[in-house]
Amino acid sequence: MEKEPKESALWHRVSGREKEEIKQSAKKIMDSFASSLEEIEKKAPETAVERDEFERQETKETEKTDSDFREIMFRNAPKTKNDCIEAEKGGWAG
Repeated sequence: MEKEPKESALWHRVSGREKEEIKQSAKKIMDSFASSLEEIEKKAPETAVERDEFERQETKETEKTDSDFREIMFRNAPKTKNDCIEAEKGGWAG
């Protein structure tokens, strides 16, 4: 048998009257927010960016990185194995 939680200032059963007051208060807040949004000037989003060149020029040469970059990356990695940084697979990845 499940025990009822103790009523307190933080939690109590809501009466029908309180439910109705909460609904009315929430509706008033949402209506006020909606009318405030209507007052905001609508502006079309910028969809185009003007550029002299729209494509990156590919080269056969690889860019040289800072010689300390690799060392810093490996030093900052929590786990490394041989020449690799070990990363944990996220639970969301399945």
